[in-house]
Formats: sequence, C-alpha cells, structure tokens
Amino acid sequence: MKKCLYILLVIIVSFLFVNCSSPDKKDTIEPKSILLNLEDANPERFESIFTIEEMISIVESENISIKQIKRILSRENNYWLLSSNKIFLLDASGKMLDSISRLGDGPGEFQSVDDIRWNDESNFIEVLDKNSGKLLRFNSKGEFQNEWKNPYLYLATSFIPKGDDYFIYGGVFFNGDGDRTVLVSGKTGEKKRGFSKIGNERSFLSVLNNDTFYANDGEIEFFYSDNDTLYTLSEQGLNVKYIIDFGKFQTPSEFFDRSFENIMDFRNQAAANDYASVFSIQPTDNHFFLFVIQGSKFYTAIVDRNTNEVRIAKGWSTEFGSDFSGLSSYLAYTPIGSDSQFLYFSIDPYSIKSEIDKLNGNPSLSEFLKINQYINRIYQDFDKYENPYILKIRINDF
Repeated sequence: MKKCLYILLVIIVSFLFVNCSSPDKKDTIEPKSILLNLEDANPERFESIFTIEEMISIVESENISIKQIKRILSRENNYWLLSSNKIFLLDASGKMLDSISRLGDGPGEFQSVDDIRWNDESNFIEVLDKNSGKLLRFNSKGEFQNEWKNPYLYLATSFIPKGDDYFIYGGVFFNGDGDRTVLVSGKTGEKKRGFSKIGNERSFLSVLNNDTFYANDGEIEFFYSDNDTLYTLSEQGLNVKYIIDFGKFQTPSEFFDRSFENIMDFRNQAAANDYASVFSIQPTDNHFFLFVIQGSKFYTAIVDRNTNEVRIAKGWSTEFGSDFSGLSSYLAYTPIGSDSQFLYFSIDPYSIKSEIDKLNGNPSLSEFLKINQYINRIYQDFDKYENPYILKIRINDF
C-alpha cells in the first residue's frame, strides 16, 4: 500500500512540475555574461579594431542643408537616409536618386522621420513618423505605396516588423500602457503583448535611441539605453540573451528607483558613484559595437558573438601624439545603423575641421593628413562640401 501511494505521489508531482513549468523553459538558452573590465582599457589604434570600407559623401547635395543623419538602411545596393525632416535615397556611390520631403498630415506626408526598416512580408521600405503616429511605406524606387496608422506609434522611437506584427519601442514617454515596448498586430492594430515595465525612470530618463532592435538568425534582439541587458523578443515573451557585467562599476538596479530632477542629475550622480552603463549597441551578425559611458569617460567596446571575447578602447592612439587622438573619435562617434556585416556612422565635417584648425602650426599636421586619407579628404573638401559623410566600417576579427 505504501509503495502504491509512493508511486502515485511521484506521478502527481511529475505532472504538476511539467504543467507548472513555463513552456519556454525547454528552449531557453542560459544568458551569456559579457565582462567589460574598464580598468584594463587603453587607447587603441583605430585601424587595429576597424577597417574602413568606404566613406560616402552625398553627391549633388551641395544646395541642401543636411544638419543631421539619424538613421540609414542599406538595401539592394542603395542607401536610404533619414535626416530631421527628409528622406534621401542614394545609390551605392552616394549619388542622390531621390529626396522626399512632404511635410503635412495627408497620405504620404509626414511630420517627422524617426526610424526605417525593410519589411520582408510586404517587400516595402517602412519609415516611422512618430509625430503623426504612422508608418509610411515605399517601394524600392522610393515611390509611396500606403501608410499604416496606429496609436502605439505616437512618440515611438523605433520599430521592427516581424511577420504580420510589429514590435514598437517608445521608451518612457509613449502610450505603451506602462511598457517600454509593445507587440502590435499589423492586421487589427491591437496590442498583443507588452515588454519591460517602466519604473521611476519615467521622470528622468529622457535620452533615447532610434535603433533598439536587430533581426539576427530569426530572432529579434532588443536593447535600450542605460541598461545592462540585451534581450530577445517574441510573442511568448522577453528573454535575457546577454548581460553586460561591469564588475564594481555596475549600476545597481535600485539606483533607477531614486528621484532625479532630470537626465543630467541622473548622469552626474551616476558619475559620482563611478557607475558605468551602455548607452547604445550596434550589432552585426558576428559582433556588437558598444558605446559605454562612465562619468565623463567614453569607451568603445567590441564583443565577438561567437567567442564572447571583448576588446575595449579608451580613446584612440596615434604615432603623432595625444594632440591628434581626438580626430579618430569623430569617425566612430555617431552610429546611424548596422547590417549583417557593416557599421555605419555619420561624420560631421565641422567637427573634423574645428579639430584640425586647433592643430595648425603643429609640425606633424601635414604628415598626419598625408597618412589619414579620410580625415584629409574631409578637411580639403570642406569649402565645397559641408554635409555629413557616411562612414562604412567593418569590425576586424580578434
């Protein structure tokens, strides 16, 4: 009798365990911890970490003032660029094929352009207009097709299509029902799920990125500013994929529960405690580019996805001395996108010229410009070209 009761108890416990466990647990992979030891960081040579594939100027844009490039999408040997209120379509050489500027509230018109994606389901380019709460859809030639309005797109900063649905990110501001990110049905427009609840940081965390999603090997990876975790998203939920470990410089989670006056107060108090955070991540299929902040110090970290190895640069070194190190930082300061192989950065020629002007009279300047052809080109062409350049970079294997 006792033996029968024991067997029955084992069956019941086994049944409860199977049924109470999350159905995702069987497929969940243990998150990887990536250690970023900032104390080991030293200045690196720019060319030891990156290979510049090309630097693209926007041909025939001399009469157009482009103060900022926010996002880039590489598609079918063309480039789509988003500025503050224009959409540019370039060919592979940078020649402008189209400039789309239709300010307004009507079909095909926009109030802002904030993110851009390729949709495999519709075969359309989709552009987010967060001020109007809609996606504008274009074919590969830049011809407007239709638009999709949704209340969750208001004040959103990033999105990515997944099948018939959309993941939409709005940080701490938009109407996500208390969530940073929502999954919305592209057919019904209804919210299907919310991710990453917003806490007290709603009152101060006002600096957000326009690029928080990356599609990799069938997964949607997700990251947001001042967080130490990279997730994957699905209709089933949110899973931790990578945890960034700063050791003694880690920002404790309870720090975000404090009351800060604004983002500057948050940054200043974080710096006073020597806390580090990842401000942005640009992935490729083989690497992560991380922009790390610790107080007033900035670091570039590269993570190899396959080996989990890390390289951290604390600024850039050059054989010409520390006076020239700042010039290389402007080459990889403003990321505007990435794809399977490359990172893309926007370069402000005014910053380059200003830095070089400070070096006038330095006996090493002419030799430096002779060796650094991309910086020299920006400087020499400044009088006839003042719009941003696009730098296409490959991360070197470790």
